[in-house]
Amino acid sequence: MSQQPSGWYDDPSNTDMLRYWDGVSWTNHTAPKKSPTIGQSTIGLPHQSPQGQQGKVPDRTGAPTPTTPMPQGSGWQTQSQAPQQQAPQGYYQQAPANTQWMHNIRTTADGVPLAPWGKRFAAWVIDGLILAVVGGIIAWAATPRLSELFSEMMTAAQAGNQARLVEIQNELTGPAVQFSLFLWLMATAYCLVFWTTIAQTPGKMALGISVRRAAEPGPLPLGTAVLRRLVPLAGQFVPFLSLLDGLWPLWDDKRQALHDKVASTQVVEGKQPRKQG
Repeated sequence: MSQQPSGWYDDPSNTDMLRYWDGVSWTNHTAPKKSPTIGQSTIGLPHQSPQGQQGKVPDRTGAPTPTTPMPQGSGWQTQSQAPQQQAPQGYYQQAPANTQWMHNIRTTADGVPLAPWGKRFAAWVIDGLILAVVGGIIAWAATPRLSELFSEMMTAAQAGNQARLVEIQNELTGPAVQFSLFLWLMATAYCLVFWTTIAQTPGKMALGISVRRAAEPGPLPLGTAVLRRLVPLAGQFVPFLSLLDGLWPLWDDKRQALHDKVASTQVVEGKQPRKQG
């Protein structure tokens, strides 16, 4: 896709609009399609110069003609010209014959490219490593009974005391649930701070992606960010749900995970605009 020339093309998300492709990704620059009507067409007009207008041809469309200099910023461009992002006038640059690449780029409703699953997974791994170290230490310190039971389990195993091992396994349930909840709270605080301020956790920063509401750009409101954490919370008690949630973007047409659908959010390429004021 990066080899496609920059220019104005049919907007994949709106067939009535054009969107500017910068050679790497879709931009936010859009313009309505404008095509000449039959009445505006100059086809078939005699190439005669009106009196007092030497070297000019009647031009009722504003489109470039063989004897009219090419206007700057008109949306037309050649390989020797720098890409122009002004709205095209009258005509627009047609897409190359192979246009399937454009429609394979999934975007938000307003045309921002969605982040692929691979980038989301890599960002999740980075954030998971950070939370495993920082959050794990805090959660472990917050559940001292869990560490005591693990120590007793090691002692009983070395002594071959099977009866005590069974007792310890039964006692582990409560502290293990507490540890999981503390870890979830640490992960939630981590996510809420980044999602509501810059819309990127450190993992997303490293991969150049961000999270936003499906309807509009910008960091998430607090309520939306909290909703986005409900499915991971349920996954603490239903492990299969966490796996399903993580894999869901692979086949979803909007590349949303289950937690995205609950909160109406999407993960996109690039950063989000900061909050005003």
